[in-house]
Formats: sequence, C-alpha cells, structure tokens
Amino acid sequence: MTFLEDEAKEKIGFYYVMDKVKVSSVFGQEAFSALKPIILKKELLAEYENIELCLSKKEYFNDFKNIFMNFRDIKNTFKRSKAGNVLDEVELFEVKNFVILISKISALYKTCELNLKGITLRDFNKIYKLLNPMENKSSSFLIYDEYSQRLSQIRASKRNIEKLIYREKDSRRLQLLSDRAKIVNEEKAEELQVRKRLTNEISKYADELIDSTYVLGKLDMILAKAKCALDYGLSSPVLSDKIKIVNGVNPMVKDKVEKKGGSFKPITVQFSKGTTVITGANMGGKTVALSIVALNYLLAYLGFYVFADSFEFVPLDFMCFLSEDAESLQNGLSTFGGEVIKLKRILAELNGKRGFIIFDEFARGTNPEEGSNITKALVKYLGKFDSITAISTHYDGVCSFADVHYQVKGLKNVDLSLINNIEGEEEFIMLINRYMDYSLEKAEKGAAIPKDALNICTLMGLDSEIINTARKFYKEG
Repeated sequence: MTFLEDEAKEKIGFYYVMDKVKVSSVFGQEAFSALKPIILKKELLAEYENIELCLSKKEYFNDFKNIFMNFRDIKNTFKRSKAGNVLDEVELFEVKNFVILISKISALYKTCELNLKGITLRDFNKIYKLLNPMENKSSSFLIYDEYSQRLSQIRASKRNIEKLIYREKDSRRLQLLSDRAKIVNEEKAEELQVRKRLTNEISKYADELIDSTYVLGKLDMILAKAKCALDYGLSSPVLSDKIKIVNGVNPMVKDKVEKKGGSFKPITVQFSKGTTVITGANMGGKTVALSIVALNYLLAYLGFYVFADSFEFVPLDFMCFLSEDAESLQNGLSTFGGEVIKLKRILAELNGKRGFIIFDEFARGTNPEEGSNITKALVKYLGKFDSITAISTHYDGVCSFADVHYQVKGLKNVDLSLINNIEGEEEFIMLINRYMDYSLEKAEKGAAIPKDALNICTLMGLDSEIINTARKFYKEG
C-alpha cells in the first residue's frame, strides 16, 4: 500500500503539520516515527473516539507530560533479562524507575477515567516490591543486605575490618587490607548471585514490560493528537463513501499567505467515484486546493483530527499525488517523462485496488495541444475505474470529459484598478496574496477556464503595452 512519497508529503505541508505534534516520551517518539494509515475502520473510529475522550480531560495533559518525559528507553534491558544476561545495578535501578513511572501513569489514567480503547496499563507492583525490599518508597536502588543473609554477614565483617584498618598501622594494617580485599571479592560474588536472582524474576515479566513500552507510546501519541486538535481547533473526520471537505485549510499555505499580509479563504469541495477536474489559471490556487484535500485525507487516515469544519472520507487502498517532477531532470528525463513513469506506476495500482489519485497540472511539461489531448484522454480513461480521481488543469476542454467540474475563484472578482497606487515588486505580490481567492465553485462541464493569468500579470505590474496586446489577442481568439 502506497500513501504518498516524501516529496509529495513535503509539498502538501504534511511535515509542516507534523512539526506541531509534540509527543512527550521516548516511546511516543517511537510511535510517532512509525505512524501509518489505520486500515481497519473499527480501529480508525476507535482512534477518533480516543482523541475525543482525551479532549474532555484536557486539564490533565500537563500531568501526563511531566511523567512521560522522565521515561528512558530500556527495552534492551528487558530483552537482556529475557536472554539470561545478568543485569547490573544501573540496569536494575532503571527497571525500578520504569515501574515507578508506569505506576504513576496508571494512577493518573485511573484518576481522570480515560478508559481509552486499545490502552491497557499493566500492574508491575511485584517488580517494584522485588527491587524495594525495605519498602521505603525510594526511587534509588542498591543491592540491599535484605536480599541475602550471607551478604549481610559479609558486609558486617567488612565493616568490622575497616574499623580495625583505621586504627592499625604498618605491617598489621597491610595484613588487614589484604583480608579486606578477600572479603570484597566474597561480597561481589554474593552480589552477583543476588543480581542473578533478581534478573531471573524480572525476566518472567520481560514480554509484558516490552509490550508496555508500546502501550505507553500509543497513549502518548493519542494525547499528542488530542493536544494538536485542541491547539488548532481541529474536527473529527467521518467515514463515508466519498471525500467531502467543508471550509478546509492547509495551515502551511494559510500561514504563508497571512505572513505576507493576505487573507486565506478555506475551500469546500466534494470528490466521489470517477474524475473531478479543477480548473483555473496558473498561480490561481489549484495546487492549494488539491493540497488541502490531500493533506487532510492523509491526516484522517493516520488517525488525526483535520483542519476543516467537517471532513468526510472513504478509506481507500492507496493514495498518490502526482505533481511536477523535479527529480526527473536529475535522472536525465524531461519533466513530462518523469510524470509518465509515475503515471504508469499509478495505473498499475488500479489493478484490483481503489485509490485516491491526485494529478496537479498533469502534462504541463509538454506543448499545450498535446498536453491538453493527453489530459483529456487520461480523464476519460480514469473515469472507468472505481477510484476517486482529482485533476487540476489550465487546459481548456478537459472538464468536458470529467464527472464533476470545479473552478478556483482566483482573481475573478478583484478590482484591477488597485494597482494604480502600488510601487515595488513586493507590494504587487502582497496584493495578489491579499485578493487571491483559493475557494472553489462548481461549474458546468464545458465552462471556459478563467483568464486569471492576465489578471496576475496586471496585478504584478507587467508593462501595459504587453497587457493590452494580450487582451487584443484574447478578443481575436
């Protein structure tokens, strides 16, 4: 199963969003690194429900964080014990600290009554008692006298001889030091026996301890998803037979637009089985619209809440986002050649599978006439499959072969006289950011593509003679 290459994830702002997801533990980091689509619908719904429940307990977020951040990854210690390797004092201390921390997490989990699906925290009180024979509730660890009567006797002898060493001098003192060395060796031998017994007892719980690290990571990941949903006002996805986003946003694009003084308008769009074509001029916002849908689809499939007022989606077998292929140039291919290679891979996936397929300006790297005809053929061909396909294009006539046609509003409503008092390239770019409308509207299948390219040239202050000549060509055309 394929769900976007790294290049596509970068393009749609996936990593930009992931930077906002903050796990608190080493186990959460491991769960975060292993994120993948949740295939079973039952598990996907359970993840959304878990996030919703965590949001109802948001006052405990910091309490969980403060405990989680103290864990160390000692899975290898548990594995060593299972393999029969004798744990040293540092490792035994870390095991003790681990069970103390997990008991704190368990207590907090019960206090806030989370009861998340798929989360079961085990009780390791027996290990704690094993490593804390004096019952003093200390997080430190020693090979205590209480572990062995022989050890207690050896240490008593060592203390006695050390007192004598302190008092004696010369040859007598040298003999006592020699006797003490023998006692120290006996002490170490007995401590080894104690560590063997402790390791043997811990090894009985090794599998449960290792499994608990994954449960802790999952819990930390769910809480991180909930914290992200809370911080950015996200909504829970709904499983459906289509893809429908209402007032969807791409935070990466939104932040960039607003940083440049613009206003970002969310989009509302629906994709069903077959082909949907989105038209608009270059720089008109088609890529933005596709990135919003692709980003939120991927987030929803990974068990996250989404950047939209509402989002319905159908879990499909694969997802791809084919855009201009810069990498193909490095491999000696034209941009179009790179697209064709990736297109063949995508079409191969359609053999018995259903996918969400996104083409951003397919065939833009070839001449307009051929590009238009190839794109029309692709739209017509993909309409036969039980997949959902979205294609953006600035080629006229492509939308006639689609099941549904949307147009980006772009600059159709902008007052071009705004440029009269603008000076400097940066101000022209700010003007476009301010008035570019990325939202979509449904259009007739045969509707002409808006001539926003000319509006963009005008707003960017291109020489008026070129603009007027272009307008004349439009009218003659």
